[in-house]
Amino acid sequence: MSEALYVFYVLPYICFAIFVIGTIYRVIDWARSAVPLKIPTTSGQQPSFKFVRRTWIDKIDSPSNKLWAFIRMLFVVFLFRDLFRNTRYYIEMGGKNVDTRWLWLFAILFHYSLLIIVIRHLRFFTNPVPDFVKTIEYLDGIVGVAIVPPLLMTGVIALVALAFLWGRRILLAKERCISIPSDHIILFFMAVILISGLLMRYIIKVDLSYVKMFALSIVTFHPPSLEVLANLHWLFLIHFTFVCITIAYLPFSKVMHFAGVWFSPTRNMPNDNRRKRHVNPWDPNPEWPILAREGITVAGVTYKSKKLDWDTYYEMYKDQLDEIAEKNYTLKAEEF
Repeated sequence: MSEALYVFYVLPYICFAIFVIGTIYRVIDWARSAVPLKIPTTSGQQPSFKFVRRTWIDKIDSPSNKLWAFIRMLFVVFLFRDLFRNTRYYIEMGGKNVDTRWLWLFAILFHYSLLIIVIRHLRFFTNPVPDFVKTIEYLDGIVGVAIVPPLLMTGVIALVALAFLWGRRILLAKERCISIPSDHIILFFMAVILISGLLMRYIIKVDLSYVKMFALSIVTFHPPSLEVLANLHWLFLIHFTFVCITIAYLPFSKVMHFAGVWFSPTRNMPNDNRRKRHVNPWDPNPEWPILAREGITVAGVTYKSKKLDWDTYYEMYKDQLDEIAEKNYTLKAEEF
Protein backbone atom coordinates (compact mmCIF):
# COMPACT_ATOMS: atom_id res chain seq x y z
CA MET A 1 0.00 0.00 0.00
CA SER A 2 2.87 2.37 0.79
CA GLU A 3 4.28 1.92 -2.72
CA ALA A 4 1.04 3.36 -4.11
CA LEU A 5 2.05 6.74 -2.64
CA TYR A 6 4.69 7.00 -5.36
CA VAL A 7 1.86 8.09 -7.66
CA PHE A 8 2.21 11.53 -6.04
CA TYR A 9 5.88 11.57 -7.07
CA VAL A 10 5.08 10.69 -10.69
CA LEU A 11 2.02 12.95 -10.95
CA PRO A 12 3.85 16.31 -11.27
CA TYR A 13 6.04 15.01 -14.11
CA ILE A 14 3.00 13.81 -16.06
CA CYS A 15 1.06 17.03 -15.50
CA PHE A 16 4.02 19.25 -16.31
CA ALA A 17 4.66 17.31 -19.54
CA ILE A 18 1.00 17.79 -20.52
CA PHE A 19 1.32 21.50 -19.74
CA VAL A 20 4.49 21.96 -21.84
CA ILE A 21 3.22 19.95 -24.82
CA GLY A 22 -0.22 21.57 -24.68
CA THR A 23 1.25 25.07 -24.41
CA ILE A 24 3.63 24.50 -27.32
CA TYR A 25 0.77 23.15 -29.44
CA ARG A 26 -1.49 26.11 -28.66
CA VAL A 27 1.28 28.66 -29.28
CA ILE A 28 2.26 27.09 -32.61
CA ASP A 29 -1.39 26.93 -33.63
CA TRP A 30 -1.86 30.63 -32.82
CA ALA A 31 1.40 31.60 -34.54
CA ARG A 32 0.38 29.77 -37.73
CA SER A 33 -3.05 31.38 -37.87
CA ALA A 34 -3.28 33.92 -40.65
CA VAL A 35 -4.55 37.41 -39.96
CA PRO A 36 -6.61 38.31 -43.03
CA LEU A 37 -7.68 41.74 -41.79
CA LYS A 38 -5.96 44.72 -40.22
CA ILE A 39 -7.99 45.00 -37.01
CA PRO A 40 -6.09 46.86 -34.28
CA THR A 41 -8.47 48.12 -31.62
CA THR A 42 -7.55 51.69 -30.74
CA SER A 43 -8.82 54.43 -28.47
CA GLY A 44 -6.33 57.22 -29.07
CA GLN A 45 -5.40 59.83 -31.68
CA GLN A 46 -3.53 58.19 -34.54
CA PRO A 47 -0.68 59.98 -36.39
CA SER A 48 -2.01 62.72 -38.63
CA PHE A 49 -0.92 66.27 -39.39
CA LYS A 50 1.98 67.63 -37.37
CA PHE A 51 -0.22 70.18 -35.65
CA VAL A 52 -2.52 67.40 -34.34
CA ARG A 53 -1.27 66.78 -30.83
CA ARG A 54 -0.55 63.22 -29.66
CA THR A 55 0.27 62.44 -26.05
CA TRP A 56 2.20 59.40 -24.88
CA ILE A 57 -1.14 57.86 -23.95
CA ASP A 58 -2.28 58.27 -27.56
CA LYS A 59 0.91 56.58 -28.71
CA ILE A 60 0.13 53.60 -26.49
CA ASP A 61 -3.58 53.40 -27.27
CA SER A 62 -3.05 53.96 -31.00
CA PRO A 63 0.46 52.65 -31.74
CA SER A 64 1.88 53.78 -35.08
CA ASN A 65 4.74 51.24 -35.23
CA LYS A 66 5.82 47.92 -33.78
CA LEU A 67 7.74 49.52 -30.91
CA TRP A 68 4.68 51.32 -29.55
CA ALA A 69 2.57 48.22 -30.24
CA PHE A 70 4.99 46.24 -28.04
CA ILE A 71 4.79 48.90 -25.30
CA ARG A 72 1.02 48.69 -25.55
CA MET A 73 1.22 44.91 -25.08
CA LEU A 74 3.28 45.40 -21.92
CA PHE A 75 0.57 47.68 -20.49
CA VAL A 76 -2.14 45.19 -21.49
CA VAL A 77 -0.35 42.13 -20.06
CA PHE A 78 1.20 43.51 -16.89
CA LEU A 79 -1.17 46.35 -15.94
CA PHE A 80 -4.46 45.01 -17.41
CA ARG A 81 -4.99 48.33 -19.19
CA ASP A 82 -8.02 47.05 -21.13
CA LEU A 83 -9.85 46.16 -17.90
CA PHE A 84 -8.95 49.56 -16.46
CA ARG A 85 -11.35 51.12 -18.98
CA ASN A 86 -14.11 48.65 -18.17
CA THR A 87 -17.67 49.98 -18.07
CA ARG A 88 -21.12 48.44 -17.72
CA TYR A 89 -24.12 49.59 -19.79
CA TYR A 90 -27.45 49.97 -18.00
CA ILE A 91 -30.59 50.32 -20.13
CA GLU A 92 -32.80 50.99 -17.10
CA MET A 93 -30.68 54.05 -16.31
CA GLY A 94 -31.42 55.64 -19.65
CA GLY A 95 -28.57 53.97 -21.52
CA LYS A 96 -25.81 54.97 -19.13
CA ASN A 97 -22.27 53.58 -18.98
CA VAL A 98 -21.19 53.04 -15.37
CA ASP A 99 -17.56 52.80 -14.36
CA THR A 100 -16.86 49.24 -13.18
CA ARG A 101 -13.14 49.33 -12.54
CA TRP A 102 -13.64 47.07 -9.54
CA LEU A 103 -13.17 44.22 -12.04
CA TRP A 104 -9.72 45.59 -12.90
CA LEU A 105 -8.88 46.00 -9.21
CA PHE A 106 -9.78 42.45 -8.17
CA ALA A 107 -8.26 40.95 -11.31
CA ILE A 108 -4.90 42.62 -10.75
CA LEU A 109 -4.98 41.81 -7.02
CA PHE A 110 -5.68 38.16 -7.75
CA HIS A 111 -3.03 37.72 -10.45
CA TYR A 112 -0.22 39.50 -8.62
CA SER A 113 -1.07 37.83 -5.32
CA LEU A 114 -0.89 34.50 -7.12
CA LEU A 115 2.50 35.46 -8.58
CA ILE A 116 3.88 36.30 -5.14
CA ILE A 117 2.49 33.04 -3.73
CA VAL A 118 4.27 31.07 -6.45
CA ILE A 119 7.54 32.91 -5.73
CA ARG A 120 7.15 32.25 -2.00
CA HIS A 121 6.75 28.53 -2.71
CA LEU A 122 10.26 28.46 -4.16
CA ARG A 123 11.50 28.02 -0.61
CA PHE A 124 10.31 24.40 -0.78
CA PHE A 125 12.20 23.69 -4.01
CA THR A 126 15.53 25.38 -3.18
CA ASN A 127 18.22 24.75 -0.62
CA PRO A 128 19.45 27.21 0.52
CA VAL A 129 16.48 29.51 0.02
CA PRO A 130 17.39 32.54 -2.19
CA ASP A 131 17.49 35.91 -0.45
CA PHE A 132 14.90 37.45 -2.76
CA VAL A 133 12.40 34.75 -1.75
CA LYS A 134 13.02 35.50 1.93
CA THR A 135 12.61 39.23 1.27
CA ILE A 136 9.32 38.78 -0.58
CA GLU A 137 8.00 36.52 2.17
CA TYR A 138 9.02 39.06 4.82
CA LEU A 139 7.31 41.93 2.98
CA ASP A 140 4.24 39.77 2.40
CA GLY A 141 3.88 39.07 6.11
CA ILE A 142 4.97 42.44 7.48
CA VAL A 143 1.35 43.59 7.95
CA GLY A 144 0.52 40.64 10.16
CA VAL A 145 3.79 40.57 12.10
CA ALA A 146 1.92 40.82 15.39
CA ILE A 147 -0.13 37.72 14.59
CA VAL A 148 1.21 34.23 15.32
CA PRO A 149 1.88 32.84 12.79
CA PRO A 150 2.41 36.03 10.74
CA LEU A 151 -0.42 36.61 8.30
CA LEU A 152 0.74 36.45 4.69
CA MET A 153 -1.49 38.97 2.99
CA THR A 154 -1.33 37.60 -0.56
CA GLY A 155 -3.03 34.33 0.38
CA VAL A 156 -6.00 36.15 1.92
CA ILE A 157 -6.14 38.78 -0.85
CA ALA A 158 -6.05 36.11 -3.58
CA LEU A 159 -8.94 34.21 -1.97
CA VAL A 160 -11.05 37.37 -1.53
CA ALA A 161 -10.35 38.48 -5.10
CA LEU A 162 -11.21 35.00 -6.39
CA ALA A 163 -14.51 35.13 -4.49
CA PHE A 164 -15.41 38.41 -6.22
CA LEU A 165 -14.37 37.16 -9.67
CA TRP A 166 -16.32 33.94 -9.23
CA GLY A 167 -19.25 35.71 -7.62
CA ARG A 168 -19.75 38.00 -10.63
CA ARG A 169 -20.09 34.93 -12.86
CA ILE A 170 -22.78 33.57 -10.56
CA LEU A 171 -24.68 36.69 -9.47
CA LEU A 172 -24.54 39.01 -12.51
CA ALA A 173 -27.01 38.09 -15.25
CA LYS A 174 -24.82 38.87 -18.27
CA GLU A 175 -21.75 37.12 -16.88
CA ARG A 176 -23.85 34.13 -15.79
CA CYS A 177 -25.29 33.86 -19.31
CA ILE A 178 -21.90 33.75 -21.07
CA SER A 179 -20.17 31.55 -18.49
CA ILE A 180 -19.66 27.91 -19.43
CA PRO A 181 -18.73 24.96 -17.17
CA SER A 182 -15.00 25.27 -17.96
CA ASP A 183 -15.04 28.81 -16.54
CA HIS A 184 -16.28 27.48 -13.21
CA ILE A 185 -14.00 24.42 -13.19
CA ILE A 186 -10.77 26.43 -13.23
CA LEU A 187 -12.13 28.77 -10.54
CA PHE A 188 -13.08 25.74 -8.44
CA PHE A 189 -9.55 24.34 -8.79
CA MET A 190 -8.06 27.68 -7.71
CA ALA A 191 -10.45 27.88 -4.74
CA VAL A 192 -9.47 24.41 -3.51
CA ILE A 193 -5.77 25.26 -3.85
CA LEU A 194 -6.06 28.55 -1.96
CA ILE A 195 -8.35 27.26 0.79
CA SER A 196 -6.26 24.14 1.42
CA GLY A 197 -3.10 26.26 1.49
CA LEU A 198 -4.56 28.68 4.02
CA LEU A 199 -5.86 25.81 6.15
CA MET A 200 -2.40 24.23 6.26
CA ARG A 201 -0.80 27.49 7.32
CA TYR A 202 -3.24 28.78 9.92
CA ILE A 203 -5.47 25.94 11.16
CA ILE A 204 -4.27 22.40 10.39
CA LYS A 205 -0.58 22.07 11.12
CA VAL A 206 1.50 20.18 8.55
CA ASP A 207 5.09 19.01 9.04
CA LEU A 208 6.83 21.14 6.42
CA SER A 209 10.13 19.30 6.74
CA TYR A 210 8.64 16.29 4.94
CA VAL A 211 6.99 18.61 2.41
CA LYS A 212 10.36 20.19 1.60
CA MET A 213 12.09 16.81 1.28
CA PHE A 214 9.33 15.71 -1.08
CA ALA A 215 9.59 18.92 -3.14
CA LEU A 216 13.38 18.66 -3.38
CA SER A 217 13.09 15.06 -4.53
CA ILE A 218 10.90 16.22 -7.42
CA VAL A 219 13.26 18.93 -8.69
CA THR A 220 16.35 16.73 -8.23
CA PHE A 221 14.73 13.68 -9.88
CA HIS A 222 15.50 11.49 -6.85
CA PRO A 223 12.48 9.49 -5.65
CA PRO A 224 11.71 10.14 -1.97
CA SER A 225 11.79 7.43 0.64
CA LEU A 226 8.64 5.68 1.78
CA GLU A 227 9.04 7.39 5.13
CA VAL A 228 8.77 10.81 3.51
CA LEU A 229 5.72 9.82 1.48
CA ALA A 230 4.02 8.19 4.45
CA ASN A 231 4.43 11.34 6.56
CA LEU A 232 2.91 13.71 4.02
CA HIS A 233 -0.30 15.15 5.46
CA TRP A 234 -3.55 14.28 3.69
CA LEU A 235 -4.42 17.97 3.31
CA PHE A 236 -1.10 18.61 1.60
CA LEU A 237 -1.76 15.72 -0.79
CA ILE A 238 -5.11 17.29 -1.73
CA HIS A 239 -3.43 20.66 -2.20
CA PHE A 240 -0.63 19.16 -4.25
CA THR A 241 -2.96 17.04 -6.41
CA PHE A 242 -5.13 20.02 -7.35
CA VAL A 243 -2.04 22.07 -8.18
CA CYS A 244 -0.86 19.34 -10.58
CA ILE A 245 -4.32 18.94 -12.15
CA THR A 246 -4.58 22.70 -12.63
CA ILE A 247 -1.17 22.85 -14.32
CA ALA A 248 -2.19 20.06 -16.72
CA TYR A 249 -5.54 21.72 -17.42
CA LEU A 250 -4.16 25.20 -18.18
CA PRO A 251 -3.41 24.70 -21.93
CA PHE A 252 -7.01 23.55 -22.51
CA SER A 253 -8.68 26.37 -20.59
CA LYS A 254 -9.27 30.09 -21.02
CA VAL A 255 -6.44 30.67 -18.57
CA MET A 256 -4.15 30.32 -21.58
CA HIS A 257 -4.97 33.98 -22.21
CA PHE A 258 -1.62 34.67 -20.51
CA ALA A 259 0.00 33.39 -23.73
CA GLY A 260 -2.82 33.96 -26.21
CA VAL A 261 -3.00 37.71 -25.61
CA TRP A 262 0.41 38.10 -27.28
CA PHE A 263 -1.11 36.72 -30.50
CA SER A 264 -4.24 38.89 -30.45
CA PRO A 265 -4.27 40.97 -33.67
CA THR A 266 -6.49 43.59 -32.03
CA ARG A 267 -3.66 44.25 -29.58
CA ASN A 268 -0.34 43.40 -31.25
CA MET A 269 -0.89 45.16 -34.59
CA PRO A 270 0.19 48.78 -35.06
CA ASN A 271 -2.45 51.20 -36.30
CA ASP A 272 -0.70 52.04 -39.58
CA ASN A 273 -3.55 51.28 -41.98
CA ARG A 274 -3.06 54.48 -43.94
CA ARG A 275 0.68 54.08 -44.41
CA LYS A 276 1.05 50.33 -45.02
CA ARG A 277 -0.99 47.97 -47.13
CA HIS A 278 -2.03 44.84 -45.28
CA VAL A 279 -2.15 41.84 -47.65
CA ASN A 280 -4.20 38.83 -46.64
CA PRO A 281 -1.64 36.06 -45.97
CA TRP A 282 -4.29 33.37 -45.66
CA ASP A 283 -3.89 32.12 -49.21
CA PRO A 284 -0.93 33.22 -51.37
CA ASN A 285 -2.95 32.39 -54.49
CA PRO A 286 -6.55 33.24 -53.67
CA GLU A 287 -9.23 32.80 -56.30
CA TRP A 288 -9.70 36.47 -57.11
CA PRO A 289 -11.02 36.59 -60.69
CA ILE A 290 -10.45 40.32 -61.14
CA LEU A 291 -6.80 40.11 -60.19
CA ALA A 292 -6.34 36.89 -62.15
CA ARG A 293 -7.59 38.40 -65.40
CA GLU A 294 -5.09 41.23 -65.15
CA GLY A 295 -2.28 39.19 -63.58
CA ILE A 296 -1.93 41.84 -60.87
CA THR A 297 0.97 41.52 -58.45
CA VAL A 298 0.50 42.78 -54.91
CA ALA A 299 3.40 42.83 -52.44
CA GLY A 300 5.37 40.49 -54.64
CA VAL A 301 2.54 37.95 -54.96
CA THR A 302 0.90 37.37 -58.34
CA TYR A 303 -2.71 36.43 -57.82
CA LYS A 304 -3.92 33.70 -60.11
CA SER A 305 -7.24 31.94 -60.24
CA LYS A 306 -8.79 28.92 -61.84
CA LYS A 307 -11.86 29.80 -63.88
CA LEU A 308 -14.98 28.66 -62.13
CA ASP A 309 -17.86 27.93 -64.50
CA TRP A 310 -21.51 27.95 -63.47
CA ASP A 311 -21.93 24.17 -63.41
CA THR A 312 -18.99 23.72 -61.03
CA TYR A 313 -20.17 26.58 -58.87
CA TYR A 314 -23.70 25.12 -58.73
CA GLU A 315 -22.40 21.70 -57.68
CA MET A 316 -20.34 23.30 -54.91
CA TYR A 317 -23.26 25.28 -53.46
CA LYS A 318 -26.27 23.34 -54.72
CA ASP A 319 -28.18 23.20 -51.43
CA GLN A 320 -27.71 26.88 -50.63
CA LEU A 321 -28.61 28.00 -54.15
CA ASP A 322 -31.74 25.84 -54.26
CA GLU A 323 -32.83 27.31 -50.93
CA ILE A 324 -32.33 30.83 -52.30
CA ALA A 325 -34.24 29.93 -55.48
CA GLU A 326 -37.21 28.75 -53.41
CA LYS A 327 -37.44 32.24 -51.94
CA ASN A 328 -37.94 33.68 -55.46
CA TYR A 329 -34.53 35.27 -55.71
CA THR A 330 -33.35 35.68 -59.30
CA LEU A 331 -30.07 33.92 -60.01
CA LYS A 332 -28.06 34.83 -63.08
CA ALA A 333 -25.77 32.11 -64.36
CA GLU A 334 -22.53 33.67 -65.42
CA GLU A 335 -18.93 32.61 -65.66
CA PHE A 336 -16.58 33.85 -62.98
